[in-house]
Amino acid sequence: MSEDRSTSTDSLLLKPGNLWSRTKEQTEHALQSGALQPIPTRYVFVEQDGVQFFVRISDLARKDEDRKKQDEATARLGKEINPFLPYDEDMFVANISDTHLCLLNKFNVVDYHLLIVTRQFEEQESLLTFKDVEAMWACLDEVDGLVFYNSGEPSGASQRHKHLQLVPFPLAPGISRIP
Repeated sequence: MSEDRSTSTDSLLLKPGNLWSRTKEQTEHALQSGALQPIPTRYVFVEQDGVQFFVRISDLARKDEDRKKQDEATARLGKEINPFLPYDEDMFVANISDTHLCLLNKFNVVDYHLLIVTRQFEEQESLLTFKDVEAMWACLDEVDGLVFYNSGEPSGASQRHKHLQLVPFPLAPGISRIP
């Protein structure tokens, strides 16, 4: 049985023209409430085979400390803690569709770093679906940026709940779009 691949704009809940302003508003709110905990970074350029790459370097100690607290809570409660179910209201940006919503990335390394999260639990290691791509495109129609998907812990995912990430351009002041 194949998945329905018709364009289902009826299932999109994201109001055109609102995502960027909602992102900026919610970022200010989350910073003031302490829910958003930016991680300072520096960046370098790495060249390989004539291609220049932009690489961010950060100290993830605060994120690791939060992960340790999450693991301790999981052990204490006897069930895994999922920061996306329920999500922190201070991090909520917008409803994207009946299957996805948009949250701020709690430990952002760039300003306005967004997460495109499934409403129901799905493993982060699962393949992307048409609905995932539809939600991604709805966000990219609103925010010019780069979307990526860490499919599991070996590729950098720190949460098991399926989510894509969107970082807006420019990636740093004065940096053009590069690989």
